[in-house]
Amino acid sequence: MVCRDGSGTVMWGAAIVRDEWWEPSVAEAVAMWDGLEEARKKGMRKVVMESDCLQLVEALKGRKQGRSIFAQVIDDILILSNEFESVLWSYTSRVNNSVAHCLAHVNPRTVGRVEWSNVLPPTAQSAVLFDISMLS
Repeated sequence: MVCRDGSGTVMWGAAIVRDEWWEPSVAEAVAMWDGLEEARKKGMRKVVMESDCLQLVEALKGRKQGRSIFAQVIDDILILSNEFESVLWSYTSRVNNSVAHCLAHVNPRTVGRVEWSNVLPPTAQSAVLFDISMLS
């Protein structure tokens, strides 16, 4: 996950590796919940949540319900989103999500959590520079 301010500057980032294995849409939904929970813990009130998983963003916008594991995580995200003043769900392409993608692969085999404040690992810094160049 990556948190940016309104100008696109990276404020913090984190990667969480779990022992469980999920299908990709469920893993993306859990990552969205993680990001929203972290924003809540840091006291953020208005957030834009981006994902490169179109199925996830459509489910959140449509407030889809169901009995699958994916639908249950969607429910959890929507419940958590009620604690914010404003939450916007946004789809972005993988190219525009390169920083989060890099962070997800920093320690791919180590279960646990790694967090960065202000300075991201070198492998992600080139992705940040690429992202900033795309904003210009």
